[in-house]
Amino acid sequence: MKKKIILRVLILLLILILGYESYSYVKDLSISNKPLDVNTKEIIKGNDKSIAIWVQDSEDDEWHEATNRDSWPSPTTHGYVGAECTDSEGSKVDSLSIISFDLNTYTATIKTKQTIYCTLYFAKGEPALDHLKAKGGSTFAGGGEHTTIVDGMYRFRGDSTLVTSNYICFGTTVEDVCTTNASGNYMYRIIGITSEDDSKINLYKNQLKIIRAVPYNTKQQWGKNGLDNSNWGSSQVKNYLNSTFLSSISTYWNSMISQHGWYIKDQTSSSGYAEPKDGQIISGDANNRIGLMYLTDYNIAGNWILIKNSWNSNTAIEEWTMTRYGYDDEMAWWYAWAVNSYGTLQYRYVGTEDAVRPVFYLQSNVNLTGEGTKDHPYIITTMNNA
Repeated sequence: MKKKIILRVLILLLILILGYESYSYVKDLSISNKPLDVNTKEIIKGNDKSIAIWVQDSEDDEWHEATNRDSWPSPTTHGYVGAECTDSEGSKVDSLSIISFDLNTYTATIKTKQTIYCTLYFAKGEPALDHLKAKGGSTFAGGGEHTTIVDGMYRFRGDSTLVTSNYICFGTTVEDVCTTNASGNYMYRIIGITSEDDSKINLYKNQLKIIRAVPYNTKQQWGKNGLDNSNWGSSQVKNYLNSTFLSSISTYWNSMISQHGWYIKDQTSSSGYAEPKDGQIISGDANNRIGLMYLTDYNIAGNWILIKNSWNSNTAIEEWTMTRYGYDDEMAWWYAWAVNSYGTLQYRYVGTEDAVRPVFYLQSNVNLTGEGTKDHPYIITTMNNA
């Protein structure tokens, strides 16, 4: 009799263990954008109600719950911008640690063994220029005035107390991930957006030019030394940005960075235009998509970036631009322009280790949502031609 009881207990334990493992497997399943097949549907049956999908309507901008739980909204019209999750008792839980969304495959994965309920949000956004005009405020030159400032680009202007609507996330579509990331990997600021085509360097209308909010590296040489006639095309910093930095960006986001050329011209003075369009053209290729700010990006009247100490988060460091000091050929070999710790421009020896803040253009036709502030930055919802 005792043996039968023991045997029954062991069988019951085995059933419980197998049941628990099956439950764990179910909760780790990915929920794809494809219709669920019969077997998969049977496996996750009963968990359908744990996921809700809310989308922003294309007509009235209001949010509505999707009626179809078996597929996500089209990634060409709506972008994933986050989730909210609660446990079985209705208490809010950390959605960032429970659910992830792969933008390459458009697949969500639940990562928990407890019973949770998540609402996933998909925003449609609107074309970047339209959104910047609406949200950028008086400091955006393409706002109410519809004026173009410097080299065919709408720009933000004003000091750090005024320009609070040009923050943008790159590398994530989830606001909380962008704003709470300790090292600032995802926070950028908008320099401007192109207002016209420039076929000479393959830039087109509505391409955002963005700069990393904090330096990516604080100890990078501009060039190896003055003996190799360092120019941008062969510089240490150009190679570093287009290898080390670029490789740190995922495939999905990497594809959003535009391939284009750059205008390069040695500058003898810190005043005036540093990169006029009659300057040398550095051709655009896959190894030359990441640059630094032009002198004109920094040193133009009213420019938000031209702020003594404030533009670089009050860090007392020197930062490179992509412009050489061109007093003569010999000086151009040895020196390049940098922004010093006081926020003013000076030329520095190319072998000096200074900070670099990556700058690049995005593909055109970006759709944005968000307010553009540091707490609620712009979010890229879709990139139609990426």
